[in-house]
Amino acid sequence: MTALLATLLVALGGAVTGLPVEDADADGIRVVQAQAQVRAQEAEAGARPNIVFVMTDDMRDDDLAAMPLTRHLLGEQGMEFGDAVSPHPLCCPARAQLVTGQYAQNNGVQHNVGPFGGFQALDPTHEISSWFTAAGYRTGFVGKFLNGYSAEEPRPSGWSTWDALVRGVYDYRDFAFADGDRRPRRFQDSYVTDVIAQRTNSLVRDLAADDEPFLVYSWHLAPHYRLADGRKAMPPAAQRDRKAFARALPPSLRTPAYNERRVTDQPRPFRQRRETSYAEVVREHRARLRSLRAVDRAVASLVETLRESGELDNTYIVFTSDNGYSLGEHRFIGKNVLTDEALQVPLLVRGPDVSRGATSELPVTLVDLPATFAAIAGVEPRWMLDGTSLLPALHGQAGTFRDTTLVQTGDDAGDGWAYRGVRTDRYLYGANGSDVFLYDDLLDPHQLVNRADDPAYAEVRAELEARRAQLVTCAGWTCNQQFGLMPEPH
Repeated sequence: MTALLATLLVALGGAVTGLPVEDADADGIRVVQAQAQVRAQEAEAGARPNIVFVMTDDMRDDDLAAMPLTRHLLGEQGMEFGDAVSPHPLCCPARAQLVTGQYAQNNGVQHNVGPFGGFQALDPTHEISSWFTAAGYRTGFVGKFLNGYSAEEPRPSGWSTWDALVRGVYDYRDFAFADGDRRPRRFQDSYVTDVIAQRTNSLVRDLAADDEPFLVYSWHLAPHYRLADGRKAMPPAAQRDRKAFARALPPSLRTPAYNERRVTDQPRPFRQRRETSYAEVVREHRARLRSLRAVDRAVASLVETLRESGELDNTYIVFTSDNGYSLGEHRFIGKNVLTDEALQVPLLVRGPDVSRGATSELPVTLVDLPATFAAIAGVEPRWMLDGTSLLPALHGQAGTFRDTTLVQTGDDAGDGWAYRGVRTDRYLYGANGSDVFLYDDLLDPHQLVNRADDPAYAEVRAELEARRAQLVTCAGWTCNQQFGLMPEPH
């Protein structure tokens, strides 16, 4: 272990399937295929790179400030994306995007539960891991998978090693892992983050001992709230972290969006809400940060495991969260809403040829990650991907990028949809039936004023609605268009 890493550790305290390629519009997959071919050609001259994907659950973008090891080992040694979003900010739809590379209208997962939600809405054969297995990669999954997945569900195809949580998924202290095809292995009086870290590191050591490259998903539970015996509670901390962050205050308290004074013009989810409890918001924030300390150590131990195995310099490590989280902004605590607090997520990438300490303000999303993984590995997609590869950006190459991003939320009833909208560099717009919102982030960065019915924004609204109408049915390259300049409000 390097001296710096050791010092930091001491300081810390210890459904619907997509179209097959042969039926897809060739332009829709040409870019990813070209990047994959380049990587495949590069691989002939050297070892194909490994990919390890670490994800948290419900982590805000600004929570990253409480994770110094992760910021140093991944951010300072790689690239940070400052405007990354989860375009469907709820656990299961976000995770479905990350195993399919598609938006919910194409993979079938719109919510956590209901006829269009949960693992049951996903076709378990429709996962990008199968591409990597077919291309000679060893693949492994450890941690929390999609909501509703249990030991009784079929094992998703494409994973060489399958180690998903199958019981007590949100318990933190009493839980079980699938343990491959064997009987689930139960852990009691353990801490789930530590166990995920241990099992991830063990898997990486095993995979590194072989000649084949590997793809590993290591998905943590923290800082999601705890569910034990049907009761909701704050996320517990590891024993060593129980006194940490005793005076920490959530950044949300410093913004005018916290307990917003006037919410009558806001979308329905906020309109009738009472002000949140200051004490409750502070208590939840501190509990969340405490739970993330163990994840921070897990990232450090993963980096050290890769270093010891000789694979660190040939491995892309990606860190993000499945969605953001509101802590009192607009009088709301939670997710599955279209505001920046719920949409924005941290995204750090370290790997071969990634400039150290680099930053990017591209409007990237979680849907871009599967396309990026395919391009990194030289793996050809077998169906249309709704995202675009970030590999050029990671390697410092300039290029065009979409100017409008689809963002949406689901419902557990009806047709499975709630608010669906678009996000640009200036505007956030969405609608659920007749309930419409429009925020001008340039003039109103805290999204306090709904401009949807403002006559000065009539042309802006019309243009955003036209883009929304196209993107809610997009697939493949049509999800990544450049629409051009927006009209100005007047």
